[in-house]
Amino acid sequence: MPHRYQLLEKIAFSFVVLSAAMCSSYIAWESSPDLRQNLQQGKDLFLKSGEYEYTYTCTTVSGNPCPQFAVE
Repeated sequence: MPHRYQLLEKIAFSFVVLSAAMCSSYIAWESSPDLRQNLQQGKDLFLKSGEYEYTYTCTTVSGNPCPQFAVE
């Protein structure tokens, strides 16, 4: 099979898989109202955990994070 047909086959397969994933996510979104609420709670938890990680990282950084490298 020539290379260009293999490339077209990969692109077509990618579109089929992408459309199947989009359809199934849309069906899940419309059929389950609790899913929307759970996604919002997950988003809030994700944002809070990022803030805590950022705060922890900033407070634990020493004055010179790379003491093995000489600064000229």
